[in-house]
Amino acid sequence: MIADEPIQVSLLTWMVNSLGTTYLVLLPAAALLSIVLALAVVIRGRGPMAAAMLILVVPMPLMIGCYAALHGVINAFQILAVSGTAPKPSDIATVVVVSLLPPFVGLLLMTPAYTVATIGTFVRSLTEKTVHGE
Repeated sequence: MIADEPIQVSLLTWMVNSLGTTYLVLLPAAALLSIVLALAVVIRGRGPMAAAMLILVVPMPLMIGCYAALHGVINAFQILAVSGTAPKPSDIATVVVVSLLPPFVGLLLMTPAYTVATIGTFVRSLTEKTVHGE
């Protein structure tokens, strides 16, 4: 085995290691909360505040993913800045790839809540009876 040969790991293992424990727990928890709250707003929400609530609730996983990306970039570039040698392009590419992973996962985890909100409000708009004069 050559010393410079990269170690082969599965994509799932790499993603779990790249996200870290904090965001590995926080992103799915935010996605679950987002889906549950979006469903509750679609079923029970009334008036203009229901739409505002959906705008607040649905993108939660994506916002956490964006925060994680900024957090990762800041930490990685701090490490690169204090290192005594010039970073290799592969080190910088690794920083960029690992930093782009959390928003990607957040976007994927946001999709079910977005789907629930979109379909729910569409169905509700078709089935809800409007009262004239309000």
